[in-house]
Amino acid sequence: MMNLEKMRIVTAILVLCIGFSTLAFDNNNSKAITNKDNDIEDKVREANILFKAGKVIEIAYATVEGGKNAQLNKEYFSKILPIAAKYEGKMLGSLQVTAVVDGEVVPQMIAIFEWPNIEARDKLLADKKAQKLFPTRDAILTSIKLAYFTVDEDVSVTFREDKTYEFFNAWLTPEAEKLLPKYFQKSENVKKKYGPPSFVASLKPLKGLPGADYLLQPHMAGIVEWNNTNAYYGLIADPEFKKVAPLLMKSLSRIDGIHAKFNFPQ
Repeated sequence: MMNLEKMRIVTAILVLCIGFSTLAFDNNNSKAITNKDNDIEDKVREANILFKAGKVIEIAYATVEGGKNAQLNKEYFSKILPIAAKYEGKMLGSLQVTAVVDGEVVPQMIAIFEWPNIEARDKLLADKKAQKLFPTRDAILTSIKLAYFTVDEDVSVTFREDKTYEFFNAWLTPEAEKLLPKYFQKSENVKKKYGPPSFVASLKPLKGLPGADYLLQPHMAGIVEWNNTNAYYGLIADPEFKKVAPLLMKSLSRIDGIHAKFNFPQ
């Protein structure tokens, strides 16, 4: 039987086929949509985030010391974001992690930021007022990983409260170029049984950054919308999928997959 951990590789490849919450909503649109079924109305909240071409997207994967989320917002984010704004940096949104389906990164939350360029981020790091806040942040966070991306053209992503979003980072093998097209063709039908999962954003890793333990530098990354995490596990356990899984196993050397729900204002 195929190793379950290796089969979880599917998340990243699906993309190839095709709290922070209150602060974040200053820069994004949030609304509720209404579904009618048997005269029962269910309002589903949505939030739109625009990933802009020419900008740098920073994604932070963080774990907060128990019970200190409110402290992080009050003592760090409420103070650091106005300073970041001086350098045209802003928070786009955040998500609460609900499951880590694969990989080495195990955060509690995901935060998304936008910068005009990486130099603007560096200016914030060198800002004296900002530097006074970093010890507060470091005392509250127990772990953090950062990744930086761009997009080739503007991408608008609608986050729904009734969906789960997978943020993935993947590292490819030399065989990927040959094997992935075969996987795409052979796995298309089985994926339809589980949603199908929907690719909502392809993120291009920013090149030229210096190496650091806290920095993730994958070959590819993106965001996939699932109905729920059970659909993910159903897919990788499906006998039909298991037949094509070896193509994935030989295409990726590492995959980090994190499922999360968008943080809406309370």
